[in-house]
Amino acid sequence: MSKLPETAPPGDQPQDTKVIPFLPVLRRKPEQRLSPPGTALAVTEAGAKSRLWRGLGAIWHRLVTLSLVGTIAVTLAPPPVFAAQTPSPGAKDARVRNVDYDPDQVVSVVGQFRHAIEIQFGPGETVTQAALGDTISWQIAPVGNIVFLKPREKAGGTNLIVVTNANGSPRTYHFNLVLGGGAAMYGIRFHYPKEERAAAALQAQMATAQAAKSVESGIVTAALDHAVIEGARNMNYTVQGNAALQPTEISDNGEFTVLRYPGHADIPSIFAVDVDGTETIVPYDVREDFVVVHAVYRQLRLRRGNMVLCVYNEGAPRNDRGDRTGTVSNVVERKVKGQ
Repeated sequence: MSKLPETAPPGDQPQDTKVIPFLPVLRRKPEQRLSPPGTALAVTEAGAKSRLWRGLGAIWHRLVTLSLVGTIAVTLAPPPVFAAQTPSPGAKDARVRNVDYDPDQVVSVVGQFRHAIEIQFGPGETVTQAALGDTISWQIAPVGNIVFLKPREKAGGTNLIVVTNANGSPRTYHFNLVLGGGAAMYGIRFHYPKEERAAAALQAQMATAQAAKSVESGIVTAALDHAVIEGARNMNYTVQGNAALQPTEISDNGEFTVLRYPGHADIPSIFAVDVDGTETIVPYDVREDFVVVHAVYRQLRLRRGNMVLCVYNEGAPRNDRGDRTGTVSNVVERKVKGQ
């Protein structure tokens, strides 16, 4: 191990003796081995022209450039900007404003001294909590889905946080309140584009379903109406009695009996006559000029006051409908719910 030069006490040091500190000595020894005194490291002409050295130089210049650009960008970058959303003026009156709900957006409210502001939230919402930053300069009164604000004195800006219950789900609103400095606001109404689109889509689906149901009902009605006239007609009827009650046409198809009274003539009471002569009133409905009796009888008796007309079915008893659907039509089937 190499020894360091020993130093004499201060009083005994010769004039030409120099004190060599420990660390400089250690640093100087490697330097002397790598580059002896009186020499310096330099790149040769061939090395400077080499591809490796040119590549290293380009990388170095790029690093320096990027470092300078980054420094300048950080120095000149503006501070973060917080932009509050200002409600847009209404179509009829600019003092009544509209704004779309965004839970991540602050809404700017400009108040006027001695003027109240109404903030209206969505239908069905209820204000559950309201936190006002400056309760001295501003007065707040929540009622249902409405918050009334009123500046009571001239002061600096503050904030307002409102939490509502919207059909069981909480909604949070953030406001920045300032006094003056802009157009007056008398009312602010929130709109909810996402919910409104969903409601419109649901309403369109319901309208489509209702239209389909109406079409289906029309088809069923048409099928039932057609069942009255479908099939082979029995026109073999005779009458006896007062001709004033006589229809212009009588027929049946084995299921229904049809009597025609043109021009909306007065329709008499219609009874079915049993074999023993007893009369039973029969159900029927009127479809324009036709009276449709919901059965086929061997004898009908028409009455109006003292006038009587007997109608006899002279055709052979028949039932041409083999398929029983529970309705008057072979194409419309009646089904009992739950079965």
